[in-house]
Amino acid sequence: MFYSKGIFKGILVALLLVLTTNAMSQSLDQLVKRALERMATKNYQGAIEDFTLALEETPDDVNLFLNRSIAKRELKNYAGAIEDIGFALEVTPADPNLFFSRAFIKGLSGDAAGAIEDYNRAIKIGPANANMYFNRGIEKEHLNNLQGAILDYDKALTLNPKYGDVYFNRGVIKAKLNNHKAALLDFNKAIQIEPAADFYFSRAISKVALNDHKNALEDYNNVIALDSNVENAFFNRALCKMKLNDFAGALPDLDIALEDNQSSADIYFNRGVALRSLQQFKEAKEDFDRAIVLNPTNGDLFVNRGLIHLELADTAAAIDDFSSAIELNKKNVGAYFNRGIQYEKSGDFEAALEDYNSALKLDPQYGDIYFNRGVVKAALGDKKGALADYNTCIRLKPKNAGAWYNRGLSKYAAKDYLGAIADFNKVILLDPEMPNIFFNRGIAKGQLKQYAAALADYDKAIEQDSGNGDIFLNRGIVKVILKQAAGGCTDLQKAAALGNVTAVLEMEKSCK
Repeated sequence: MFYSKGIFKGILVALLLVLTTNAMSQSLDQLVKRALERMATKNYQGAIEDFTLALEETPDDVNLFLNRSIAKRELKNYAGAIEDIGFALEVTPADPNLFFSRAFIKGLSGDAAGAIEDYNRAIKIGPANANMYFNRGIEKEHLNNLQGAILDYDKALTLNPKYGDVYFNRGVIKAKLNNHKAALLDFNKAIQIEPAADFYFSRAISKVALNDHKNALEDYNNVIALDSNVENAFFNRALCKMKLNDFAGALPDLDIALEDNQSSADIYFNRGVALRSLQQFKEAKEDFDRAIVLNPTNGDLFVNRGLIHLELADTAAAIDDFSSAIELNKKNVGAYFNRGIQYEKSGDFEAALEDYNSALKLDPQYGDIYFNRGVVKAALGDKKGALADYNTCIRLKPKNAGAWYNRGLSKYAAKDYLGAIADFNKVILLDPEMPNIFFNRGIAKGQLKQYAAALADYDKAIEQDSGNGDIFLNRGIVKVILKQAAGGCTDLQKAAALGNVTAVLEMEKSCK
């Protein structure tokens, strides 16, 4: 899972500490100056006390209320800050900057609807500027009015076409709407104006969504070069490397990600996947163990650890993990499928069939399971059911060579030799290295008395497996039929030397 930051670029708002000292008494002037000095040193409580004393002398000074509201805002006393701007608005009720400032604070307090009302007033009074539309767009997004937010960002860009943060925020919304191609255009523009780490990060997310992992990787490189502290930058870069099969390259990034977040089951899980791909199974298991400790209710973690147990030849532990995954989630298709495979391998075909049935009830479009279920049905003597499953697998997964192969064997068993040959032909197109494929096609051709074609298949079969006495036996018999007695007897001798008893009988009959 790739992590998106899921945030907008910070709201830009100009709240200036502006005070007019004309007509102030000397003591008041000194009081205000001290308040501003305290603001500069972040002594906001002291500044509030000074502004309060100053307001006792000049209770209608809008700038004093505004600056005291800023100090309260910095202390997260949003209610007090909003109240101060309200006092200022009683003095100058048509000041758009005051509505803008109050809207900003309402947004910080979580009152998006109230913030929008004040931005509306600021825009109506005018003159409207890009910041007003930008900030209002952010609040609309907070209320999930994404289209409304986009319209505000459009307006902001009309007023200021070089506003990089607006392009960025609009791109974030388009990405949320799954319109990643349009989002990329906005991120490109934002980066052109200001190559910020956040911009590269979000563009990488959209590139990943479009399966452009190579270029996403370049963006993550830029993120880390600009700011190596960006959250999830190393983790996401590692995921890109894994998508590009660079598992060795992903490991250092995952190590760094874990240094920053040792409680992340996702990072341990993905490092386990990378280690498994590098065949470091023991280390992979350790990471899956840690991931399960951190997230013991995630069935997929048990499935993946079960697969590691199989690599370590611990079938019993694997089945236990698949069973645990099923206990956690009765709809975990992978758990049923993988447990079924282990039951099948152990010869417990009834249990395997039950698991395959459960998996297919959950996901009837999972073609590979039909293949495995077909194998189990054949082992249980249900040849008709097996053939039906192979047919379904081929329909859903036409590139599953094993399904074509097994269906060919089923057709051969039913004496449909032409049908078997057609299926074997398909197997050879998909996987010409499939064991015994040329041998079996040769046998089917022999049944149709296509001896020359069968001989050619046996030649190829021997190239694949020169230690199989059965192939030499069949080729020897075909050569004898084709009046190639010397070659046929030589093949029969090789078959006998490889331990094929039938070859000895054929030699007695054909090689006198």
